[in-house]
Amino acid sequence: MKILIGYDGSEYGDVILEDLGSAGLSSGIEALILTVADVGEIPTSPFLAGRISNQIERIFGSSDEEIRDKLDKHVELGRAEAQKAAERFKETFSGWTFATESVAGKPAEELIKRADEWKPDLTIVGSHGRSALGRLFLGSVSHKVLHEAHCSVRISRRIKGKDDLTNRILVAVDGSANAEAAVRKVADRKWSENTEIRLVAADDPFNRPEIGYMSWDHESEKPIENEDSKKWIEEVIHKPAKILRSADLQVSNKIVWGDAANSILQEAKEWNANSIFVGARGIGQVRRFLLGSVSSRVATHAKCSVEVVRD
Repeated sequence: MKILIGYDGSEYGDVILEDLGSAGLSSGIEALILTVADVGEIPTSPFLAGRISNQIERIFGSSDEEIRDKLDKHVELGRAEAQKAAERFKETFSGWTFATESVAGKPAEELIKRADEWKPDLTIVGSHGRSALGRLFLGSVSHKVLHEAHCSVRISRRIKGKDDLTNRILVAVDGSANAEAAVRKVADRKWSENTEIRLVAADDPFNRPEIGYMSWDHESEKPIENEDSKKWIEEVIHKPAKILRSADLQVSNKIVWGDAANSILQEAKEWNANSIFVGARGIGQVRRFLLGSVSSRVATHAKCSVEVVRD
């Protein structure tokens, strides 16, 4: 398995190291740690810098040669950060191999570009980050990578207030092929004995899932026992649960009525989940950006790590 790690040396980058320990990743991982010196609007090409050399000092307060020197300096700083991170990662993940790279450019674009070239199975970024020049990302990098990368993306977050060692993994399901891909991804991982899996399915009246609706008793807040409900539960809950239990995982489930994204986020908060797995183009038939609307909202607003699975 190949993993691309976007690292910037900030506290948000350090969260990735903590999060990887509870991501179910086995030995034999080939990891590439990439740092990007965020140069903003400074021209990174010597050719471009040369074409406007007579205006460089007026615009940027530096000559084109000084700008290139600054770029080289920040790339070297990034390379040192990546190497430092690799050493720390090796202490925890001795069965992995690590390589490091440092480039200058716009962080999200460089991460997406490297992912397209190297073709990792998973790209991991912090929910926020700070560039080598001190610029706060404010989530823009993780947001762009999440929506435009062609591989699965994991957004690492530090959980606040969690005081037990149980690794709680919430898997969003709706009976679709995309949800099944997320289930199988979880089943293929190597989890510790203290791991619990919870399947969460929402009967969302505003976002019709592929499997259709179930009959719902709103007074008791439970499904009505009829053929439609039985079929829905079999496809949405029982089938993925069987896949997970065949991997010797402890599985529970929660079925709710209402908005899918809000239901997933609420259950993750109440259950104190460590991470959420969700398919990239679910849940439901509504599509926004390059992700399903539910996937995007969950990844954006969750208080825990979120892995968006692209099959």
